[in-house]
Amino acid sequence: MKNYFLARWLSNVSISKKLYFTVGLMALLIAMELGTLMFSIKTLSSVRALVGAEGLWSKAQKNAAFFLQKYGRTRNTADYNEYHNCLKVPLGDSKTRRELAKPDPDMSIARQGFLEGRVHPDDIDGAIKLFRRFHKIYYINKAIGTWTKGDSLMAEFMAIGDELHNEIISPNSSDEKISQILSKVDNINDELTLLEDEFSFTLGEGSRWLTGLILKLLLGLVLTVEICGLSITILVSRGISKGLNNIITTADKIGAGDFSSRAQVYSRDEIGILASAFNDMAEKLQQDINAITHAEEKQKASKEIAEKSLAVKGNFLANMSHEIRTPMNAVIGFTKLMEGTKLDEHQQEIIHAIKVSSQSLMTLINDILDYSRLESGKIVLERIPFSIKDTVESLKVLLQQKAEEKKLALWLNVDANIPEKVIGDPARLMQILLNLSDNAIKFTEKGSVAISVSRLDSSDDDLISLEFKVKDTGKGIPEDKFAEIFERFTQVSAETTRKHGGTGLGLSIVKGLLELQNGTLSLQSKEGDGTLFTFNINYGKASTVIAITDAQKQTPHPREDKDAPLNILVVEDNPINQMLAMHVLKKYKLNADLAENGEMAVAKMKEKHFDLILMDIQMPIMDGYEATRIIRNELKSNIPIIALTAHAMSEEKEKCLGMGMNDFISKPFDQKHLYDTIIRLCNVPA
Repeated sequence: MKNYFLARWLSNVSISKKLYFTVGLMALLIAMELGTLMFSIKTLSSVRALVGAEGLWSKAQKNAAFFLQKYGRTRNTADYNEYHNCLKVPLGDSKTRRELAKPDPDMSIARQGFLEGRVHPDDIDGAIKLFRRFHKIYYINKAIGTWTKGDSLMAEFMAIGDELHNEIISPNSSDEKISQILSKVDNINDELTLLEDEFSFTLGEGSRWLTGLILKLLLGLVLTVEICGLSITILVSRGISKGLNNIITTADKIGAGDFSSRAQVYSRDEIGILASAFNDMAEKLQQDINAITHAEEKQKASKEIAEKSLAVKGNFLANMSHEIRTPMNAVIGFTKLMEGTKLDEHQQEIIHAIKVSSQSLMTLINDILDYSRLESGKIVLERIPFSIKDTVESLKVLLQQKAEEKKLALWLNVDANIPEKVIGDPARLMQILLNLSDNAIKFTEKGSVAISVSRLDSSDDDLISLEFKVKDTGKGIPEDKFAEIFERFTQVSAETTRKHGGTGLGLSIVKGLLELQNGTLSLQSKEGDGTLFTFNINYGKASTVIAITDAQKQTPHPREDKDAPLNILVVEDNPINQMLAMHVLKKYKLNADLAENGEMAVAKMKEKHFDLILMDIQMPIMDGYEATRIIRNELKSNIPIIALTAHAMSEEKEKCLGMGMNDFISKPFDQKHLYDTIIRLCNVPA
């Protein structure tokens, strides 16, 4: 019960108090051990003093007997006096014994007796305490009894001495009488010798017993100190380690995701306080995690809704783009055909107006579609070898007419240190340059537009770092509008929108495309002093080995008559686009046949030889993908197939090429580009 109380008490006090208690208890036990050791030393010293006193008593008794016998022979009074001097030791010891035997002894008399018995003053108190404390102990009691007998014999001895002295000083002294008395002295001396031996033996036995008792007591105290210290240490350390191990185990469970685990509080000490604080922390952590989980679930749901919204928006824009591009293909295509006919001045103005409006509408459609793809992360960059110089030359061709119409000088410069080929996305570079350059021409009324490309030093040997600059002498941009113009649907001012039109998406798209390529864009401008756009892009180094595409690896589709015009199968479901395609092919003196869907295209392929197929994608009955699959896998034909579709998404192009088509052209298509692609794929000299 006591042990349980102690363990319970120790578990509820602080660790510092546990340590103080342990150290205090150990100190107390050690003090007890030292006290016992001191007591033992003093007790053994007292025994030693008694043994010494017994030796003095025995020697004095023997000397007294010697001088008494000598006195009997010599009748010399000096010998008798020596006899009496020797008796002082036994008489002093006897005085002490008699006084200590009293219930309330006078200690001064007892000490005086030991002094007369020639006991060393430092040993007197110890000897007295030994008699008083241990007089009931067998050995001490026996020694005291032997001492008492000795005192009785000493009384007889002194009586014989007095008898001898009286005989010697008597006028009628008789030698025979003296001899008889001396024989009594010998007898008494022999008896005293036996008692002295018994006294010494008894004290020796008592000393050995006391030594054994003290050793046992000391051993018991040592064992008690060790056991108590070890027990308390184990009890305290187990309490500490038990609490800490439980906290660690609980922490591991929480770390593994079991946030409902809690540490058990075993005590009210620091470990218990730590466990309680840990549980409070775990509770707070669980609440925070639940809140985070709830927020994540809410965010996930919001993200899913946003992704669905983006997907719906993307699909809507893609479908709208397809539906707008389909009629726009006819408008732009027939406008182009009309330009090749004889028109009067008024008709030319009308055709030009239709052409400009169509191009503006297509620019708007492309900007909205590009921004949507950037926003949804669906733009995939190409990594193909291309020429920076050729890209800039193509840009010049596209911009030259616009610059000339506004009587602006158009300057282009390409650093001679730029390699012939780099690895990257030429279409996106052209889009960035065209957006910036077109804006430069649009907002410059006089002066020039300069486009330059220079090579920068690069820390990566595998990269070509290029810096592009587009500078104009236009009216400039206010500094407080620098950040705004890169936001979607934002222009410098409402006047800009009224005068020049546009959606305000161009620079936002430029910024997005550069970020997609890890490029940088900076702007320098001052109102009335022109504008400078600078952007940097890192391109890969082009290998000297030119990659061969799967389409190029294919065996050329055989022609029945190499001198005859090419036979083209147009697979198109829209009547207007059918008519446009037939007119364009006729314009370039190419034979054309028509299939209104994929099923009809497969049937015609079985009936007639064609050199190339222009394949629309979205058609009733059978779409272009399925028709291509049948032509490649079932008919085993390697006829060149060009996807000619109003779908403008990059993923559509990848899908078309992955299905086995050889090239991809989006509507509205450039008639010359279409013709060049047909000639290239049919391996016909231009």
